[in-house]
Amino acid sequence: REIKKNDLFIAIKSKRDGNDFILSAIEKGAKAAIINKVPIGLPINFPYILVKDSMKALHAIAKYSRKRYKGNLIAITGSVGKTTSKDMLAVMLATFGKVSKAEKSLNNHLGVPLTLARTPPDSDFLIVEIGMSDKKEIAPLSTLARPDIALITDISEAHLASFGSVTQIAKEKADICVGLPKTGFCIVSRDSTKYTSLSRYIGRFGVKQISFGAHSSSLYKLTKTAIKNNKTCATTILPSGLEFFFKVNSSGVHHAKNTLGVICVLEVLGLDITRGIFALSNWFPADGRGSVTEVKCDDSYNELSFTVIDETYNANPTSMVAALQGLANFSFANSNKYKSCSTRRVAIIGDMLELGDNAKKRHSDLATIVDFDDIDVVHCIGTSMNYFYKKLPVSKKGKWVKTAKEFVR
Repeated sequence: REIKKNDLFIAIKSKRDGNDFILSAIEKGAKAAIINKVPIGLPINFPYILVKDSMKALHAIAKYSRKRYKGNLIAITGSVGKTTSKDMLAVMLATFGKVSKAEKSLNNHLGVPLTLARTPPDSDFLIVEIGMSDKKEIAPLSTLARPDIALITDISEAHLASFGSVTQIAKEKADICVGLPKTGFCIVSRDSTKYTSLSRYIGRFGVKQISFGAHSSSLYKLTKTAIKNNKTCATTILPSGLEFFFKVNSSGVHHAKNTLGVICVLEVLGLDITRGIFALSNWFPADGRGSVTEVKCDDSYNELSFTVIDETYNANPTSMVAALQGLANFSFANSNKYKSCSTRRVAIIGDMLELGDNAKKRHSDLATIVDFDDIDVVHCIGTSMNYFYKKLPVSKKGKWVKTAKEFVR
């Protein structure tokens, strides 16, 4: 669907058969193709390779690309913060060399080999994101990627429908170490609720562990955080005892933690942390992950102008709390258009999916975890979110509907 001029088109069979779209790919500029069958109407002079299994072909290309690549490979996984950490790390590493990274959220059985296959051999750094939705998915992807460094951002209640418990999720995430060499490093959040289990699972692989976070036992310790002018300021103590300050272009303690994990990667690579942190000023949240958009109405409705904080990519209890805290902490003080008018903070939130039998309780509990003092009204969408809506303080209740279509009517 996203074919560009001179791309190689690989026809994958899934819910739809990619072989049926080869002619469309040629029209968009595909240079060649790997296909399972020759479609009617294929131009005689169009180059293709006919294979039995195009997924095996993609993996073969990925393996070859990984073998010829001689730079450093960092693999990132976790329940939350994977893509944000990847993007932060890419910005910081770009000051030290050529960086390749997974596009968007290409982190599954298709995304990882695709990222490897696309990697230019002269890259100095490659950042691969590895995700999961079911059991036994991370190990084969780690084996394929063969990372030098693994980063586990955090473990929380995501994909409970497939795993049943956070401990099981931790066990699966630890499998990112499968592809690490014995001399490799696994950088892991000390703030994960199941850190003890996670550390034990990582220990099976005999790699070096580095912990980071706000927990007092963290090797890289986050000591202070503050939100000012919609930026997060933080202070960290390194294992050497050195204390330093950094700032992130977004509101949220979780962004400070993600940054600290990335700083650990720089340390392991032996790079200048100060230089990397200086480059972090070029990072801003991606669409769906906290990006901020100023919406200007026409002149007759100028007083109704508003700001959108986009956290729509995905949701689990941890990310939902972080998003709502970000809204509560959002400052209007540095925006001229809000100085002469009243302001409101409005949350519009939808169901958290893949929580299995825990869905009702997790949605209901959310209302007791979040402090709503600085949020004016909360609108809810979805069947599960109704359990949350019922527990909301009456003064904060906005509208509840089953679907997004109903909400926008």
